[in-house]
Amino acid sequence: MNILIVDDQTLLRTGMRLLLQTLCNDYRLFEAANLKTALSLLKSENNIELVISEIKVDGIITPNVVNVFKGAKPDVSVLFYSGLAERLYALPAMRSGADGFIMKHSKPGELARAIMIVASGGKYMSLELQSSLLPMVDAGCKVKELESIDRLSGREQLIMSQVALGKSTKEIACLLNLKCNTISTYKKRICKKMNVTDKFELYQKSLAF
Repeated sequence: MNILIVDDQTLLRTGMRLLLQTLCNDYRLFEAANLKTALSLLKSENNIELVISEIKVDGIITPNVVNVFKGAKPDVSVLFYSGLAERLYALPAMRSGADGFIMKHSKPGELARAIMIVASGGKYMSLELQSSLLPMVDAGCKVKELESIDRLSGREQLIMSQVALGKSTKEIACLLNLKCNTISTYKKRICKKMNVTDKFELYQKSLAF
């Protein structure tokens, strides 16, 4: 197996190398501290099968970096291994085409499991995240629609885009010529649909869309 690790932390890449040594000896590991190096390796090393990457690359948090990886090598599997909150970024990442998402504080055994599942062509999602989505599934939402921005109305999408820009409730109300409590009501609806608990999480989630 040929694996590319993408993370700006040298210690993290070293730790991943040591973990992989406990899983199997039949692998070759490539390392990249930034997106430019990662793309260069994906294009020059045709046999890379798996990318394990932080979701924050080159200082930017974006699940869409998976499209960059797969643009360079369409059949590569991508596992995000991140310090950022799973409940905020896992589904946006997987909707963007990632094959899995696991937190950096996960136990080595769970990380090993995620790597083996994704490397064998499967999809990985933690039990905790699956459990948090069950109420939404029970409510009749299709898996592909969970936390999708397409579930928001046009007005809700507009308000969420303003949240992503860092606008306050008062600023959004002035922009849309609405009352502040109306904007607050919209935000509550958006939070429920996007599976977040407060305005801080909503802001963080909005950055992923």
